[in-house]
Amino acid sequence: MGLQTVDRAVAVLQVLGTGGPAGLRLVDVQGKLKLSKPTAHRLLTSLVSHGLVEQDDVTRRYCLGTRLAVLAWSVPQRMPDLRRLGAMSVHRLAYETGDSVYLMACDGLESVCVAYQWGSFPIKAISIEVGTRRPLGVGAGGIAMLAALPPDEARRALDIVAPRLKGYPLTSMPTIRRLVEQARRTGYGVSTGHVADGVSAISVAIRDARSAPIGSIGIAAIRSRMGPERIRSLLPVLLEEREQIERQLAR
Repeated sequence: MGLQTVDRAVAVLQVLGTGGPAGLRLVDVQGKLKLSKPTAHRLLTSLVSHGLVEQDDVTRRYCLGTRLAVLAWSVPQRMPDLRRLGAMSVHRLAYETGDSVYLMACDGLESVCVAYQWGSFPIKAISIEVGTRRPLGVGAGGIAMLAALPPDEARRALDIVAPRLKGYPLTSMPTIRRLVEQARRTGYGVSTGHVADGVSAISVAIRDARSAPIGSIGIAAIRSRMGPERIRSLLPVLLEEREQIERQLAR
């Protein structure tokens, strides 16, 4: 198996990680990775044969296979399970605020949604789902994580992810730099329609025992519901849940 095939197979797994429980169609995988249909089908067939991907017999959609979970259980725990430690905070915040709450993990120069819960407010702010990956700086969570880095390190990270911002037309490098500086002053990241039109969010970085940002937790709502006064009212409960997660991480 050549390196290009390995890279493509890994890319397929990453794309399927964004598909949620329903999974993705062959054409979805093909389009997202810009592969030919035969190549996409060949990769998926091989991954299915190894148990790393599963295909629904009825819908014919593909999703990540259970063997990936087994392999994950076999990995020595060199870092804390942020998803497990943050799950209760996500549910509590959604219940208390009525809004959508999301937990992001930092994976290199990307943020990955690892937990998500809708609130009771009838109009949902839907701009993310479990498995969604974004370059750091796109979205309130990525802004908060960048702001938690030393300034020089954050600037280098932004220089690297800059070419990928073409896929996010509602934001720009000057906007991200401004929001990162703002987050350093206020202690939280903000996104006002920079990812999905009409959706606003606030987020705070989660640090490990060495004070390095490893994720973020945030609240999203329709823009009219996330004004300055409401942000001020949401921050205390958001910070309280962040502190609970960090206390568990410190143990």
